[in-house]
Amino acid sequence: MKLVELNNVSKTFSQSLFRKKEILKKINFTVETGDFIVLKGANGSGKTTLISIILGLSKPTKGEVKLLGENPQSFQAKTRLGVVLQKVAIPTNLKVIELVDLLRSYYPNSLSTEEILKTVNLKEKEKNWASKLSGGEEQRLLFALALAGNPELLILDEPTRNLDNEGFAEFWQQIKICREKNITILMVTNNQSDWQYLADLATKKVELKDGKLEEKLLKTVSVTEENKSEKKSNKINYLSVLFKQTSTELLQLIRTPLYLLGIFLFSSLIAFFQVTEDSAKIMLLFFSGISLIIFAIERLGKRVATERVEGWLKLLQVTPLPPSIFFRAKIIISLIIASISLSLIFTFGALRLGIDESLRDWLIMFSCLLIGVIPFAIFGLAMGYLFNPKSVDSIIGLSVPLALLTCGLPISEIKWIQDLITFSPFYHYGQLVLWSANLEYDSYLSLHIIWLIGFGLFFNFVAIWAYKREEIYR
Repeated sequence: MKLVELNNVSKTFSQSLFRKKEILKKINFTVETGDFIVLKGANGSGKTTLISIILGLSKPTKGEVKLLGENPQSFQAKTRLGVVLQKVAIPTNLKVIELVDLLRSYYPNSLSTEEILKTVNLKEKEKNWASKLSGGEEQRLLFALALAGNPELLILDEPTRNLDNEGFAEFWQQIKICREKNITILMVTNNQSDWQYLADLATKKVELKDGKLEEKLLKTVSVTEENKSEKKSNKINYLSVLFKQTSTELLQLIRTPLYLLGIFLFSSLIAFFQVTEDSAKIMLLFFSGISLIIFAIERLGKRVATERVEGWLKLLQVTPLPPSIFFRAKIIISLIIASISLSLIFTFGALRLGIDESLRDWLIMFSCLLIGVIPFAIFGLAMGYLFNPKSVDSIIGLSVPLALLTCGLPISEIKWIQDLITFSPFYHYGQLVLWSANLEYDSYLSLHIIWLIGFGLFFNFVAIWAYKREEIYR
């Protein structure tokens, strides 16, 4: 059975406006059940590009690619795949066992956490912080994550690069176990030390030179009825994955007390405002809206941008985790943060500013402020995929004055300026909030809701496009 199939695949990159470079030239390549293929090549020869195309992280300029019989960008193709990538930063605030639990939850046929940790000899380290492991231990953890889904195919990109002598020997012991389980392997390596083991295990050597593949058969593999891969279910329990992803994100949030303290201190600033009784409610709503917008864009934008730059999101993209599940988990956590912030603002505001409203009125204002900020949270998500962390900081800085200018405050009586402001999502959010507080608004409630929904759908489209675009992972 062909697990990887490339037909006439070429890849060209633009180096300038008038200059292009062809990295891969009409590549024809297959990986069949039982193979152990070693991919070699000089730096810059296109090995990483080839692997990215196979994994669906990049699209070929020409040609066709199949991964486990599917489009390599589909989630079904990833349910029987395990990958070790280069340059992946382990998430902070998660322990080894928690990280393995998270990754295995993505797969319909995953191994048990205990079996995974025992296989890579990390059982004694399961309570350690994943980000605090030594270089060799971290590489073993990445291999553990690759084994989490009980894969049929393993793709390993320089898996031995950080291993000490003990870790190196353990890794090859694990590879031998994988081969005994009939796992097919495609391994990228230029490490000469690997060949003391590859000489007995590898079935084919493939080398990239000048954009073309040179193949050398080392041994033949007979696939009998006994060692053919079993047909496995690829049905993912999306609700279970969403729950696990959200609970893990929440756990990371709880373990950042300084961030939560910052929310508490910022929200408490409302207690120091000096306002008249007539303007107390409008000031409360204004401060609440601006605070939620900042938190929504900052939390999602900055966090996603950081995880993307560090390579963690690249690893998630080669798992069966759908982007929609990832997006929802992030937005749920942002809404939890927004709820905490809003509760504090309302509490301090009611006590300090003397605002007296019924419980029903408080709940209506709370709900409209919270629901109305969702499009801005999705906007932050999209910005995190499009820009680096520093650029996201700049976007947040620009969002505040833009919100102040376009939220509906009477800054100008010039008609064309007023008309232009009505295209701003901040304006429609502001009108929704005014309605919730029984304050004067422009009486087009349905239109404001439609506009906010439209902005949310548009930003969601941008986020999904940005998630999939190949330029992110070049």
